Amino acid sequence: MVNNIYPNNSEIKSQLNLANDDLIRLLQSLSCAKYKILIKEPSNTTVSSSDYFELNSKFIDRMSWIRVPLPPVDERKNVVENVGKDRRYAIDACIVRIMKSRKVLPDQQLVAECSEQLSSMFKPNLKAIKKQMEDLITRDYLERDQDNQNLFKYLARTNNLVSYDLLFLVFI
Repeated sequence: MVNNIYPNNSEIKSQLNLANDDLIRLLQSLSCAKYKILIKEPSNTTVSSSDYFELNSKFIDRMSWIRVPLPPVDERKNVVENVGKDRRYAIDACIVRIMKSRKVLPDQQLVAECSEQLSSMFKPNLKAIKKQMEDLITRDYLERDQDNQNLFKYLARTNNLVSYDLLFLVFI
């Protein structure tokens, strides 16, 4: 704050070396929440890059310590993506484990057994199971029978660096 010029959002960001999302959360909690430690211009509830801030010299609280909560982070999207990825790995591991023991299995029976085994962890989507079956075909873990397209065969892999059976142990 020099010559009554108050820092804006971008100046504060460059001085604190924070990510934009973190800075917005921090400034919002300091200027728009219960304790208004910073005064914001314009005085609305959203923080934008053109807003200016100054220290609230009139701020007084009876408590010697105050806790300024940060607004919650919207991590739901990341969590949903990670859960989807983990479920795909679990489906892959289940299919490979079933096919490793059976060698040859019809389409519907493989889907049913996979659903049954995964039901203790989550309710598997049949489309997701079929999608992972097709993915395992492209990665040369399974193949369709030449005569009967509804029959799957397990392809033994000897030079496999990542064992899906071992990978599945992570999820248990």
